[in-house]
Amino acid sequence: MVKIVYNPGSGDVTLTSVRGPNNFQCAYRSRVHDNLATSGFRERVFEASDMVISFTMPAMVVDGDLPDWCAFMTFALAGGQFDFYPNSALSDHYHCVSEDEGFAPARVAPARYSASFRFQIVPDDHAPGDPAYVLQKFYGV
Repeated sequence: MVKIVYNPGSGDVTLTSVRGPNNFQCAYRSRVHDNLATSGFRERVFEASDMVISFTMPAMVVDGDLPDWCAFMTFALAGGQFDFYPNSALSDHYHCVSEDEGFAPARVAPARYSASFRFQIVPDDHAPGDPAYVLQKFYGV
């Protein structure tokens, strides 16, 4: 289970997943600028490699955890930074911001909804060394 801690201005709020997540991934995403010369050579200017976490919450329940995810996404979509714990049983966490542009859970069954999330890890002293480390923590390794 993953855990998110955020502060919407009224104190810390903790959101712990109840079911899921599925399809948990952590990967690099490079920020580059390519220039193509008329001779056909490509010049690449490299800015940075960001780490991005993505996952799906497959079964958020209308009268259960869905309102909590809605409240969190209201905060995250406004640009709020939060602490993301890939495994709620461990103390390892990363400062993150949402890369999502909206929040529209899809109906998967009566009173059950699914949504995908994409978070960028803020490059600071809490950032992991590489995506493999985040995946190890997700599985409790």
